[in-house]
This record gives sequence, C-alpha cells and structure tokens, in this order.
Amino acid sequence: MGKSTSLKELFLMYKKWVISNPSVVTDVETVATWSSYFVAGKINKSPIVSELVYSLSKLLSLYNDKLIREAYGNEVQYYGFREQLKVWLTIIHYTEVFVELVAKDRCATRGKWTVATLLQLFKCSSALILLFRYKELPIQHPPIPSLQRKQYTDGKDTDENSNAFFTLRRSGRVIRRVDGAPPVAFRDWQPIKVKDDSTTLNIEGKDLLYAESLHILKPLVHLATMRLFGTRAWKQWLVALCIDIASMRLYNRHMKELSYEQRLEISRRKLGLVLYLLRSPMYNGYSKNVIENVLKSVTEKLPFMSFICSPIIQYLSHWQDIYFYMWAS
Repeated sequence: MGKSTSLKELFLMYKKWVISNPSVVTDVETVATWSSYFVAGKINKSPIVSELVYSLSKLLSLYNDKLIREAYGNEVQYYGFREQLKVWLTIIHYTEVFVELVAKDRCATRGKWTVATLLQLFKCSSALILLFRYKELPIQHPPIPSLQRKQYTDGKDTDENSNAFFTLRRSGRVIRRVDGAPPVAFRDWQPIKVKDDSTTLNIEGKDLLYAESLHILKPLVHLATMRLFGTRAWKQWLVALCIDIASMRLYNRHMKELSYEQRLEISRRKLGLVLYLLRSPMYNGYSKNVIENVLKSVTEKLPFMSFICSPIIQYLSHWQDIYFYMWAS
C-alpha cells in the first residue's frame, strides 16, 4: 500500500513539474532524442539501443504533450475511437524501427519482414478507417504531431476568444464560460467565432480520396513487389515512386481547396521524394558513390568538417539498410 502511494505521489509530482516547466521539459526531451544518435556505433548492438532511446524519448514527449494540452487547453479532452487510432498510429510511428530491429535480432530477416508486414497491415487499415469513416485527409505523419508548446502555453495557438468558451469533443458544441462573457453594454449576442483547425475536409470529388488511398496502400503494394522482385530490384523501386507521383498529381488538382496544415503535409511528402535517392537500388548503383565523394571532397577542403562527415561516411550504408526502406516518409 505504501509503495503504491509513493509511486502515485511521484507521478503527481512529475505531472506538476511538466505542467509548470514546459520549456525545461522540451529541452530534456531534445537532449534525450539527440543522445540516441551519439549512441550509434559506440556500444554493442548500438542500433537497437539507439532506437530504444529514441523511441522512449518520443513516447515520453507524446505523453508530456497530452499533459500540457489538458492543463492549458480550452477543450474538454475526449479520447474516442478516432483519437485512439491516432494515438496507436503515432506510437507505431515512433517505435516501428526498434520493433523491427529486435525482431531481426531475435528471429533473423524473416522475423523482421513478418513484423514489418503486420505493422503495415495495422497502419493501413487504421488509416483507411480515418479516411473513409472520418473523412480525414491528408493523414499526417505522425498522426499526432508534436505540440508547439511555447505558442500553446502562451496562448498564441488558440483563438482570440478561446478563454471565453470550451468545446465538447463528443458533440462539438461550443459552450460559453460563465465568466467569459463581455460586459452587457459590449455584447453583440452573436455566436462565438471559433477557428477551425480540423484536418477533415468536405470531400465532394473522388480525386482526394484516390490520392490519399494510394498513399495509404503504397506500403503494402511495395512489400508485395519486394516479395516478388527482391529488395534491390528496380521494379519495386519504380512501383513505389509511381504510386507517390500519382498521389501527388491528384492532390495538385485541389491544392487551393486544402487548408494551410493540409498543404504543409503535402509539401512534406513531396520533399520526402528525395529519399528515393537513398533507397535500393538507386543508392547501391548511383547515390552511394556520389554522396561519399562529395563528403570526402568537403572534408579535404574543410578539415574541421571531418567531425561531421567522417561518421556519415562510416555509417551511411548501415543507416541506409535500417531506415531508408521505410515507406511512410
């Protein structure tokens, strides 16, 4: 009884510390995340340890964001099926590399690809539910983005009237606070104007549904083509690239209809196309030599850059094998 009470007290103390010191918490999380990169190559099984440190730091950040939202937000937090799906997708987003590395270490390559397939099946089915049931697109990666804590705690990330109301998450109804109304002489008796930050879009045409469906199904299609043609075949590389390009072209037809946050996600996906240069077989046939030659020339001209360039040259192929087959980039 005493032990459980002490743990509860520790938890309450931690919760209070997070809420009271969001900037310090952010600094601690940043140090923890960056430490995962320095662990790589320094100890035995460093990729697994590095990914464990990274995953734990991101999961802790996700939980701390939840605490800060509940403490500083104006909405009543409601975690329905939609929110739970997003939470699980975000958890998988942060931990899937670690899980796959552990599976490969314990069950060899076959175990790794079995786990990868199961994870992608869950991710794709969950994303399709978000798309077709809740009409949410484009689905962000991760689905729950990191909270902009400074803006949020300073009140800059909320509406100018946000201190006058709160929102019921189940019904979406906006309720005015008792102490949130202006003096009688200044009331206009109009409904509160609430900024809409939702990523849900009123979908009239099918182009956007097709575009997001292609993006969601690409991992499973890519896995199937890798199974058929091999992990270093051009066919599987081209199939994935063509699916991405087709999705982008469909989205480009409706960019004016999307919100700023939605356009930002599409821009991030377009930038992610650069990663195809680091995926097999492009990397093994062309990109590897070009990147290494560029880094070596930089080191020769600027010797002080060897501190950065040398580890990249040393671990680039290792990182490529671990990270750059990922599809939801």
